[in-house]
Amino acid sequence: MERIEHVRQVLAATQEEAEHWKLFRDVLMPGAFVGLLGAVFMAALALPLGALTHGDLWYAARLVGGVFFREAPTGALSVLVGLAVHVATAGGLATLFALVLPRGGTATAALMLGMLMGLALQVIMPGLIVPFASPPLDREAPHGAFLLVHMAFGASLGAVVPARRLTATLYRALKRPKLRALVEAVRA
Repeated sequence: MERIEHVRQVLAATQEEAEHWKLFRDVLMPGAFVGLLGAVFMAALALPLGALTHGDLWYAARLVGGVFFREAPTGALSVLVGLAVHVATAGGLATLFALVLPRGGTATAALMLGMLMGLALQVIMPGLIVPFASPPLDREAPHGAFLLVHMAFGASLGAVVPARRLTATLYRALKRPKLRALVEAVRA
């Protein structure tokens, strides 16, 4: 009997905690924001590396465009497609990270887990994903640059906790009647 009561208490506490959780506010928005942040950090490192090593600022984005341009990606379209693929992939991975990251954790824990995910991406991407997804990237990109940009992405994942706090604060602010009336007036 005592065990049943304990299980009921645990279930009630879990249900109460889950009632305050919202997928859009706690996962999708922070994940999208941090994914964009991570993509910007990765590009901030990869673009100058391409300019230094190959004399082409858009070299890295052009190689990522090899997802659709399989032979030798050239031109502005391959750069735009490469940037779009890069931002979409970073957003998806960061949203997945926000989904599996425990609630109520610290930013330091998120940073350490993010760095671990950056290392995991370094293990998985160059050997398993890139050869099939983008052959030009596999042929041309140095693996040292992969390590650098994946670790930068992992570090950016530490911003999930502050992003969750920010979206929760904005969500609570929008629940206030005066602010909601102001938002509705602006929309009208």
